[in-house]
Amino acid sequence: MNRRCFFRRFTVGRYPINGYLIADRASGIGVFIDPGGWDETIASYITSKDIQLRDIFFTHGDWDHIEGIGDFKKRYSVRSYAGKDEVAAANYILHGGETLEVGKLSFEVFSTPGHTPAGLSFYCRAIGMLFPGDALFCGSMGGTRQVALAQQQTTAVRKYLFALPDETRVCPGHGPMTTIAAEKYHNPFCAAGLKE
Repeated sequence: MNRRCFFRRFTVGRYPINGYLIADRASGIGVFIDPGGWDETIASYITSKDIQLRDIFFTHGDWDHIEGIGDFKKRYSVRSYAGKDEVAAANYILHGGETLEVGKLSFEVFSTPGHTPAGLSFYCRAIGMLFPGDALFCGSMGGTRQVALAQQQTTAVRKYLFALPDETRVCPGHGPMTTIAAEKYHNPFCAAGLKE
């Protein structure tokens, strides 16, 4: 799929979510984004590609996105990263604005709150992929409990995510993958007003 990396989506957990494994081909070092569950196919893929799983990134702390962390920690020596107060098991707290290195791949961190208070999105420019968790879906976005939180989420999506190249592939926490262009111009929850 991409000469720079190994990439695979795993739909796992009791309330199925999309978890993503990305590894730099040159070093074999990898990260798993949103360990919502465990399946032996994950271990098989890691073994078959000789991946050294070093990191776990959490987009947010909803139970369906973190349920598999215990299984990962039993099998691999991993460092985990999340927004403040999102995941109690996280080793490191992120606020947005950081850059994380996974082998020779760099992931930019964006603060995308609203669905949860300290939600994050991870963008890897080298492979043209964005991992927004539930901040942005194909044709939708993660629910919020208040109108003000929905506005906060929409503002963050427009400011950070819609500023990315149109061809960027969006790998959301639920549902099919999409592109920034498709969501920027057609997502009814956050496209309105962009041409004003």
